[in-house]
Amino acid sequence: MTLDEAKTELTNLVLGASPDAVLRYKKRGSDELAIRVYAPADHEDAIREATRERSIALLTEHDLDVQILIYDISTSLPTEEGAE
Repeated sequence: MTLDEAKTELTNLVLGASPDAVLRYKKRGSDELAIRVYAPADHEDAIREATRERSIALLTEHDLDVQILIYDISTSLPTEEGAE
């Protein structure tokens, strides 16, 4: 699996848990990616639940470190950097 495939898969999982979330991406190397998720605070648990197992599997099975960082969209406005 490539980092781009992992990004797409985790993006879909996040948006399945919080359809109106705003995502920003920061690649940190050929095998590391941070996904910043700006979503309503009450969606945080659903996002974590939807992505936790897959994030761990990506790390242990594919050596891909993809971090999901969740912010409350009502208090943290997403920057335009990494917009998709």
